[in-house]
Amino acid sequence: MTIDLDVAKASAHFGIDPKLIQAVVQAEGDILKAVRCSVPTTKDRADAIDITCRSAVNAMSDFLKAGGGTSAQFVAFWAMRWAPDGADNDPTHLNANWPKNVSKLWLGK
Repeated sequence: MTIDLDVAKASAHFGIDPKLIQAVVQAEGDILKAVRCSVPTTKDRADAIDITCRSAVNAMSDFLKAGGGTSAQFVAFWAMRWAPDGADNDPTHLNANWPKNVSKLWLGK
């Protein structure tokens, strides 16, 4: 997987695996549009990637506090916040595929 320069920069700033963030960017297709679903004031792609990184770091912290687990379990944990199945902004239930898609892109599973 090729890591976009803006993803690499933001990931380094937040101390999160750039492959994870790139996986989310790719799984979302349009990261700005995806982030604006929850944070309508998101300015641009760089801002959306920063928000994605902050979300990942916060979710990882909570995941570890709850006992941790595997990388795939983390993706499922984060999905409940980031892309919950049945969310109002997901009328066709595409979020149900989010954990599988992100895990495949990030972990090859």
